[in-house]
Amino acid sequence: MTRREHALSEWVEYTHKMQSSVQLAFLCAVLVVIVSSSPSPPQPPKACTVEEHSEMPCICCKKDCWYTIASAATHELGHMPGEAGEREALATLRLIRACMISDCAGVCLARVPF
Repeated sequence: MTRREHALSEWVEYTHKMQSSVQLAFLCAVLVVIVSSSPSPPQPPKACTVEEHSEMPCICCKKDCWYTIASAATHELGHMPGEAGEREALATLRLIRACMISDCAGVCLARVPF
């Protein structure tokens, strides 16, 4: 192999390595863009402020039950309750109701039925 052919061979080998490096860098950049642009999971809204808790404790207690149980159910199921059927939604609603009855009885006045 002549000196010129050897230099050409080294240059071709170098450009192939550079192409691989550039392709890898491009792939990493694309992955970073995709990951950074994907929406973050929605944060559950805070049920009530401290002021609202003192002004309307019953409603805030019920909101706390709603957000806490719904968030826990979503975490356990891996999706919003009810997405896989009505039974999930009803079970979650029963848990929310049980929370409201047990946790909010002390702050909510008993209502007289019609």
